[in-house]
Amino acid sequence: MRHTYKILAVAMLFGAAAAPLPTHAATGDATQAVFPPSVLAFDQKATDGKVKIDYAHMPKAGYVAIYAADKNGKPTGKPLGYSKIKAGDHRQLTISLNEQPKSGDALWISLYKDADNDPSFNPGEGDKAVWSKSEMPAESKIMVK
Repeated sequence: MRHTYKILAVAMLFGAAAAPLPTHAATGDATQAVFPPSVLAFDQKATDGKVKIDYAHMPKAGYVAIYAADKNGKPTGKPLGYSKIKAGDHRQLTISLNEQPKSGDALWISLYKDADNDPSFNPGEGDKAVWSKSEMPAESKIMVK
């Protein structure tokens, strides 16, 4: 009798695990609910005027922009380079820069929503930053070796 309860408990446990789980499809924007905008890059060598982004995710189309850091370590106003990205996951992106950073320079990576549907990048005017400059996550800052 004791073995019957154990088998029944195990069967109930696996039966509950096999039951369908609720999805976010009913919200109409499952990606937004599950995966917020995010970016990941590692410190890299100053060699060819490019920055390699290991991973970026945008729930909707937007831009990845690279900024230099000022003497206080905060992002500067004009991006050194950017790239338009579609909604979804992106791996091994390469962003060309307008100027070559030096060894020891800090760079900031920021994500922007394509708020104006204009094919050109207009930071702060038509395209809106995902994070404000005062709220940028530390993970978006890289150092040039």
